[in-house]
Amino acid sequence: MQDTNAKSGKGQIDGEKAADIVVFISLCLFLLSPLIQTIREAIAPHKETLFGVIRTYPFTIGTINYFVTAIVVFLWAMHAVKLMRLHRQGKRLSLFVPLVIFGILLVWMYLSQAINGFDQYAYVGEPYRNESLFTFMLYLCGYFFLGTILKSDKLRWAAVLLFLAGSLILGILVLIDHYVTTLRIFWDSEGMAAIFTQFNHYGYYLVIGILLSGILFVIRETAMPIRIFCAVVFVTENVILILNNTFGCYLAVIAALVFGAIVIMAVRRNKGECIRMVAVLLAFVAVTCVMRFAVMDSNKSNMSQLVSDLGNIASDSEQAGKAGTGRWALWKHTVEYISEKPIFGWGVEGITDRLDMEEDTINDRPHNEYLQWAAFFGIPGALLYLAGLCVIMFGMFPRIKQSDSVSMACFIASAGYIASAFVGNTMYYTAPFFFIFLGMMCRDRFFQKALPVGKAETEMKQEPETKQEPETKQESETTDTESEQ
Repeated sequence: MQDTNAKSGKGQIDGEKAADIVVFISLCLFLLSPLIQTIREAIAPHKETLFGVIRTYPFTIGTINYFVTAIVVFLWAMHAVKLMRLHRQGKRLSLFVPLVIFGILLVWMYLSQAINGFDQYAYVGEPYRNESLFTFMLYLCGYFFLGTILKSDKLRWAAVLLFLAGSLILGILVLIDHYVTTLRIFWDSEGMAAIFTQFNHYGYYLVIGILLSGILFVIRETAMPIRIFCAVVFVTENVILILNNTFGCYLAVIAALVFGAIVIMAVRRNKGECIRMVAVLLAFVAVTCVMRFAVMDSNKSNMSQLVSDLGNIASDSEQAGKAGTGRWALWKHTVEYISEKPIFGWGVEGITDRLDMEEDTINDRPHNEYLQWAAFFGIPGALLYLAGLCVIMFGMFPRIKQSDSVSMACFIASAGYIASAFVGNTMYYTAPFFFIFLGMMCRDRFFQKALPVGKAETEMKQEPETKQEPETKQESETTDTESEQ
């Protein structure tokens, strides 16, 4: 009997490891997608035809999305079978609240689109952004879900480091393209945009890379070789962000670094981490100053323009619509459209044609992700999305002292993206990065909530004993292993 139980337990552990590897591979396909696309462009560049440029990036991401969808369907089916088995055993389950909220949001999104009609935008998205209704759903029930169920500490570290390595390689190629020789793989990008279509899209990507590397450098459990690597990534990508000149992303990084400093110094209160956090802030300021005097002074002019824009908005002058490179006019029109359909919204890209016809706008999206959610899926849809984010972010605070390096880095990186989203758009090749790291931040909470209530309560009671602050790296690894088990 004991041998049977032992074999059953070993089989379950092997199954969990196999599932972890599958999840890891799925996530890494997207985390490395900019590098994959760069290699693809080098081997087989996109073509110019009489009908325009045939871009290959949508095909790259589309292929990854199809693979991820198949994996997600399989994993959701496995979880459903497991839940039914536990239910038959009479065990009451405790659900992970963010997944419940996002599940309700998925239903609301479908209902909103059904009321507005399933047009071409709903099925395949707008040709430039390639975000269909299915794409938005995949962000929530696909990439976020996969991030939450990646359980292995080693694989979580590997996923983050692979992302940073890919972003560093891409950054070096960008600098070569900018200062040494033009690379044909970047020829169609406007400004310093790397493989992306627009420079601000590259800015969204840089925000996550800068914050992940900066916080991993700070947290005490990070090994010295990794810390040095993270320092190189942090400085390099800060230089590129300033050259990229996406001012909204630059401000988002500042806000997230200040937030991270408050969290680390006021809550974690580890002397070494506080010193390294100060070093990160000083490095950020130093890079900004050097770039200002040696290369360009864009941040000073951007700050002056910001002050001028705020003055125009406050005085309601004729120039107010141009504030934020035209964002104020976009926001005002979007709010008007939302007021016309406040409950179910306009559906995916439902306001695109109307924004195109406005005389004082040059964009077909509001350049504010939260207004975008409200315009597409109504105010209830936006509130559900915000509720999910709030539960995730605020739920992290009680665990900040015990959080491992990866969770802390994902927490601050997610905060930075959330800040940048006030002046940005979702894009098919950037938004999943946010949802992946948002999910990875929730790893510990997901597995406790997914347990049967009796067992979850037992582990919650034992948590203060098993998650004491480790004094050494070896003790930290032991603590992480015990918390997983």
